[in-house]
Amino acid sequence: MNFNSRHIGIIQIIFSGICFGSLGFFGKKAYLMHITPGELLALRYFVSAILTAILIMISNPKSFFSLTKFEIISSLMLGIFGYALFSSFFFLALSGLSASLTVLLLYTYPVMIMLISHFFLNEPMTSRDIKSIFLVTIGLIGLVWGEWKVSRPIFLLFGLGAAFFYSIYILFSHKFLKKTSPLPSSFFVQLGAGVVLSLIHFSSNPIRLWEILSQHSLFILTMAILCSLMAMTLFLAGLQKVSSTEASILSTSEPISGVLIALVFLGEKFSIIQFIGGTLILLGMILTSIKSKEVLV
Repeated sequence: MNFNSRHIGIIQIIFSGICFGSLGFFGKKAYLMHITPGELLALRYFVSAILTAILIMISNPKSFFSLTKFEIISSLMLGIFGYALFSSFFFLALSGLSASLTVLLLYTYPVMIMLISHFFLNEPMTSRDIKSIFLVTIGLIGLVWGEWKVSRPIFLLFGLGAAFFYSIYILFSHKFLKKTSPLPSSFFVQLGAGVVLSLIHFSSNPIRLWEILSQHSLFILTMAILCSLMAMTLFLAGLQKVSSTEASILSTSEPISGVLIALVFLGEKFSIIQFIGGTLILLGMILTSIKSKEVLV
């Protein structure tokens, strides 16, 4: 197979989803260590921002100055109003909904992206995109099939809010960071999210930050590298090579990998409905990877 830029982008987005998918494993372990979701998110982004900066200084320090002021500000704002808000809304939804329903609401973002891209950003909508999203949506329902609980309707809005802000992050990243170097832009995105979340969750008790890092440094370091540094850098790199709609569909490798990791490392059970759901998601991803020239007006 002759790999072109688009094929590389597809692989990068899929592997990014796999890295993101491991976050559920780290989240489960963090709860056992009595680390709250807010503390976990803050440390995830802030530590990863430091690691990304070190990696840039070692590999290509000049790339720090390759971003314009507009790109730096855009990256910081995407970290604050994209990842920080998306992550916070997701965990707020999780506190009032069953985990499966929260995941299902989050993964309405491919549909949001396709509609926003087509009707507001004039991005072509192909029959392949519609078929892929249909397969992925049905597959996700099967993958997260289980007992869906809702304590209050407001938590449904939090779940949809998480999907909306993640959609905004992807769309704005695709528009404003398409030509930027992935590592420096990833650094500023994570820095924005990490600083804001740290101020929210550690400003009243800064000693707590040192307690977690001193007791669970290897755990936090591994999570930061896998779930943020690698996941976000690969995603931004892939987003430069495929459309925002394609990226949103391909990133559904995240829930598949999350379920498989839970199956292998957490001893969770895998039903036939989940297997069928995962298969449909894979089919949707394969369909997305096939180049189509048919455009629906």
